Amino acid sequence: MKVERLDNKKHNRKAFDCGIAELNLYLQQFANQDQKRGLARVYVLAEQDYIIGYYSISAHSIPADRLPSNRKLGVYQEVPFLLLGRLAIDKPYQGQGYGGNLIFHTFKTTIETAEKVGIQGIIVDAKDENAARFYQKFGFIPLSMTKNRLVLPFVAIKSLIKNEP
Repeated sequence: MKVERLDNKKHNRKAFDCGIAELNLYLQQFANQDQKRGLARVYVLAEQDYIIGYYSISAHSIPADRLPSNRKLGVYQEVPFLLLGRLAIDKPYQGQGYGGNLIFHTFKTTIETAEKVGIQGIIVDAKDENAARFYQKFGFIPLSMTKNRLVLPFVAIKSLIKNEP
């Protein structure tokens, strides 16, 4: 089992069911298109062609005034981040730590990206309060004025990777 880029010819997207129709539909119908258009990259945790889980990631920016007060960055109006757009685990594998595996893969992707492009960290739009609590377990903090939008600064990501079990 490994994390790799979604490959339309290799991975069976139709069998995936995380229990949330919107996340299933994205993987089954739109993920490959987003990759082709350069809008997002989609990574899957797979066992051969079977997708256990996936996430999408893309470039994004947020207004500087939405950052926590200790993260203000001078005169910049917009601040660059990576957007963790979607993250889902197939129902038989939920609750077994695979979501955490994918989160740590996003951390590594963020570190690799930050070495080449200026970014401040990762943001995520949690689907609901349960999802927000999941992300908060990894250190994500809520942004002001936006329900369930959370941020994890690059400095925190480096610390988490350094202490990864």
